[in-house]
Amino acid sequence: MKVTVVIPVYNGSKFLQNAIDSVVKQSYSDDIYIIVVNDGSTDNTADILRSYENQITVFTKENGGTSDAWNYVLPLIETEYVFGLDADDEFIPETVSRVMQCLSENPESDLIYSDFVFIDAQGQEQKIVQNPDCTSPQDAIQRLIKLHDRLGQANNFLPFGHVRLYKIASLLKINGYDTRYKYAEDFDLVLRLAEAGFIFQRVNGVLYRYRWHTTNKGITNRLQQKEEVRFSVKLFSQRNRESIRYDRY
Repeated sequence: MKVTVVIPVYNGSKFLQNAIDSVVKQSYSDDIYIIVVNDGSTDNTADILRSYENQITVFTKENGGTSDAWNYVLPLIETEYVFGLDADDEFIPETVSRVMQCLSENPESDLIYSDFVFIDAQGQEQKIVQNPDCTSPQDAIQRLIKLHDRLGQANNFLPFGHVRLYKIASLLKINGYDTRYKYAEDFDLVLRLAEAGFIFQRVNGVLYRYRWHTTNKGITNRLQQKEEVRFSVKLFSQRNRESIRYDRY
């Protein structure tokens, strides 16, 4: 089955080549279409992208944030499923083949996720995080709502930092990303997918290298990220008329 990988990038030239190369070097036997959305970068991102002239498809737009970049490209994707990869992260060589094998065994899945490993700016592995299995959409919702700000704590479903394979039709059904979110867009997206009753499936093992560095927005904008998580859960509560406690925030 053919599949697409989307890499949104804004001034991410420092690690962009590592991200793209990690997809180019996949062991998967079928076609992988690599789409990079250059979200108004002002560094040398465009020069790096030109060096992959025949290997990737590039869309260039004015800067609007990660959510806007995803929504821009979603209607243009021609495959049934799409991977998300941040421009400073990496796949391992078997990521796509392992996930697509999981999909063939669990064709009802709308989102497939994995364990991941933190890496530093030099690519050295720091800490492995094992995600739990989500047994139902309701289970995923509870794990998301209880999410702490201490990364890697047991029994938390982390909607970022791991490989994500989405069914395009499922993303479109919830109208894609909410552009109000700049730092917790994945949290909100996954919460709304679970709320809509979509099926999550975990692949056992580390398939994603999540880079933790000084310009990572999860570090530089941690407070804003936590506030956006609170806002997302608040909206969920209002939609479902439930009372949500925020004592972990």
